[in-house]
Amino acid sequence: MARFVKRGNSWQYEISYKSKDGKYKKMRKSGFRTKNDAKAEATEMENQLNKGYNPDKKNITIYEYYENWIKLYKKGSVSDVTYRRYLDNLSNIKKYMPFDTLADMTKQKYQEVLNEFSKTHAKATTKRFHTHVRAAILDALDEKIIFTDFTRNPVIKGEKEGKKKEEKYLNYEDFKRLMRATESRLDVRYTSPYLILIGGATGARYAELLGLTWNDIDFEEQTIDINKTWLLHQGFGPTKNESSVRRIDIDDHTVSILKEYKQKQLELLKQMNIKNEHNLVFYNPLNGMITSNAVNKTLKKIQKQLSIEPAITFHGLRHTNASVLLYEGIDLLYVSEHLGHKDISITQEVYSHVLDELKQKNKPKVSAVLSSIYN
Repeated sequence: MARFVKRGNSWQYEISYKSKDGKYKKMRKSGFRTKNDAKAEATEMENQLNKGYNPDKKNITIYEYYENWIKLYKKGSVSDVTYRRYLDNLSNIKKYMPFDTLADMTKQKYQEVLNEFSKTHAKATTKRFHTHVRAAILDALDEKIIFTDFTRNPVIKGEKEGKKKEEKYLNYEDFKRLMRATESRLDVRYTSPYLILIGGATGARYAELLGLTWNDIDFEEQTIDINKTWLLHQGFGPTKNESSVRRIDIDDHTVSILKEYKQKQLELLKQMNIKNEHNLVFYNPLNGMITSNAVNKTLKKIQKQLSIEPAITFHGLRHTNASVLLYEGIDLLYVSEHLGHKDISITQEVYSHVLDELKQKNKPKVSAVLSSIYN
């Protein structure tokens, strides 16, 4: 039962409650203009206490809660790359709301934080920052640390343009030149050219390719099963999300390259008397598992020799693969599933530049088809 006291010109409420450790404590709040105002908030607070609200944690900062949250829920359950993004946003929280507590943050204050963040970041980056913060706050709500979701329905802005789309993928002719030049460099002693070639042929992510085992490849059906990843220094890990688990079709030439590579890998393993313990496709008995930096270094070198500008990274092969498929008329739904996107809207958003080009390309065809009805 709440108790109310008038202090000067304002009112204060005092509530006794039983804490999680079984001890009785008091909660006080003052500054209410009228007794009815104090009663209204005290009643709401008592309702929340009855539902399990934990006032003992109300003064924890958003930074402290998020730091513990990513260690508890994200470390080891997401890829290294994704976890680094969560750590990046921990730094962003420290910069933009270092001392704000869970209890004191309001919807308006949170919107101000996002607005300030968006002044120097792209809209997509601002959205990711918000998505990470919101995921943690929803768990804080579940834990009854707070009972108001200040992250609900904010306005996401972005004042700074992201990296230009044309820098993220190669055109068809440069892609052909890159793939042919890479194939001419194939040598079982070096893993990078094989990774580049298969990355370009499949659009698979770097960690997905590292996680491939030979039993994931069906040479008869000409498919590759993506069902896990490989994290350097950690071993096998899960895919980025459930939709990333998929089956990718591969062409005759890629099948031929993989068959030859498998045979040469077996010969090298036998020659060196080394066992491929995990049956990994891209295991190198000379150097073990290759780093993304090493692959990107090789990719950059090949592009430089071919005078391909602007140069792409390994992830750019994924964008290139998808862009080429779309531009050559492959169905959008097929490409979306081929990439392992959660839904087709992601594919539409990421590859809107290609879809816009196709729209212009198809205008004369549409006109011709409809005109033929009357001829």
